[in-house]
Amino acid sequence: MCHQQEGEDFATSIHNTWMGEATHVVGKEGKMTGKLVGINDFCIAVKSNEALCGKCHAGYGLSEHDFSVGKIDCLICHAPNYKKTASCPDPSIDATAAARNVGPPTREMCLRCHATAGGSDNNKRGDLELAMGAAEVSYDLDVHMNAGMICQDCHVFIDHHVSGRGMDMRVDDTDFLVTCDDKSCHGSEPHYEGSMYNQHTDRIYCTACHVTSYGKVQTVEMSRDWEDTHIGKGNLYHLTTVRESNPAPIHVWWNRMSEIVDLADPVVRGDDGAVMMAKPVGEIGDSASKIYAARFHRGRQSWDGTHLLPYRHKTVKETNNMTQAIFVATGKIYDPVQYVDTARYMGLFHGVSPKDEALTCKDCHEDHVIDFEALGYDVEKDASGNLISATKPGESLNLADFNAKAATGTGAYEGSDESAASTPGFGIVPALGGLMAIAYLLRRRN
Repeated sequence: MCHQQEGEDFATSIHNTWMGEATHVVGKEGKMTGKLVGINDFCIAVKSNEALCGKCHAGYGLSEHDFSVGKIDCLICHAPNYKKTASCPDPSIDATAAARNVGPPTREMCLRCHATAGGSDNNKRGDLELAMGAAEVSYDLDVHMNAGMICQDCHVFIDHHVSGRGMDMRVDDTDFLVTCDDKSCHGSEPHYEGSMYNQHTDRIYCTACHVTSYGKVQTVEMSRDWEDTHIGKGNLYHLTTVRESNPAPIHVWWNRMSEIVDLADPVVRGDDGAVMMAKPVGEIGDSASKIYAARFHRGRQSWDGTHLLPYRHKTVKETNNMTQAIFVATGKIYDPVQYVDTARYMGLFHGVSPKDEALTCKDCHEDHVIDFEALGYDVEKDASGNLISATKPGESLNLADFNAKAATGTGAYEGSDESAASTPGFGIVPALGGLMAIAYLLRRRN
């Protein structure tokens, strides 16, 4: 074997095993988990769908759970315009020619799988679409990719193990933390010296203001219903999905811990009747939490009242017989089939907008782009509905102190124990009040 060490390194990676030790999943710390034993509201589960999932798995042992060095397919990450099946290179591809044209992974190579997660372009992530794999990416689509950055510039590889983990991901492949405010990137004070925006970075993550929409080129899937099917292309049964173009993100607290459901986990419905598949952990009172941009996806899928059930996609599409599809995956007969609503949160980290499209003070504190009330703040608004203040529960706004700072440009209101970064509290009404007060004092002085 030519690259024995690289093969041995990759053999233990998440890209190959689809498993790893959980470090940031509540209740599963130190346990083995991953895509292989997971379940979701898109393609449901790997179990019984290996032929479909294997098109992106970087090897040929998925069905047998054989992730040895000899089963690795290096070309899926290192050859341009390549594709494969679960058991061999796709017959339409000249594998020999592909092997003679290998190189470091490009965006196109990464996105051929990551942009088509969930079955097609931009079904799942929302902030990853095939258009980002082009040689030239538009400035409006993503400023970093437009500048020529590739995935590995942020997602550092260490011995063929990739860095980075989203809100709904189970495993970290390295200890390297991928974050915008790393000293080698933008740092903790990314704006000009004295900028009020820098006072917010302790509690507001970069994406909250700099990812202003997603699904920019290809529409993004917002919901998927496995119960409601219809005859469509290829005379097959197709699921009912809802897609949108350029939806705005929602905003959530996240301390980099998550709650995520695996196939073996018992589940319960929430107050809204839906099973929460994945959600970020965090809250206003947690100093480790920041506000992030995120998206929300809904599903409807089968369950037995206690567990979500795996099933074979091919059977559903060809026969519309969910009972048979579940039997193929579980060996058990469920008739009639029960369905339940599901939901998940996913972080938005790509598709960074140009800086002149980023959120400004007015967007949040007057136009309410960020819903502070939903984030747990005590909110005060004027008669027109404009935000006057948003403070942590139980805290009061010292208007005199705030107005003086707003008028002199020395900063925003500072609460009793946290800065404006953790307590957004400036609005146009108190700011104008401060200016009027200073003008009055100056007139008296003269």
